[in-house]
Amino acid sequence: MGSMLSTGCGPFGYLKKVARESSRSVAKAEAAGGEENAPYEYWGSVTYLEQSKILMGYSEYERSFDYGERAKQLAEEATKKAEMRRKGQMEQSSDALAKPDELKNPDGSGTGVGTATGTVGGGEVKAGVSVGGGK
Repeated sequence: MGSMLSTGCGPFGYLKKVARESSRSVAKAEAAGGEENAPYEYWGSVTYLEQSKILMGYSEYERSFDYGERAKQLAEEATKKAEMRRKGQMEQSSDALAKPDELKNPDGSGTGVGTATGTVGGGEVKAGVSVGGGK
């Protein structure tokens, strides 16, 4: 009966799942360049692993295991993305980082970057960026 407890309950399960598997996965993601090439997944895995260890300190084993498992999943995703990006199989650009010539106003006209002018309370307002296509 003692061997049944050592595989998934309390500190023994923690040592197996979190300390070994999750920590190893996070280290592998770091070695693969996850911090630079898959920052969301890498830092998510680091954060989940830290939280898992904190929960373990409060004897919240089940929650600790859940966080450890999520850390492992994110670390594996970070490793895969980092390796793909290093091999050039995946672009590292983001839609949020569109080039100025790719930006459009909400009405589809022109670029979303430019000069906006308008009047507010009789005074003139000028800005170096377009805000919602201010015509």
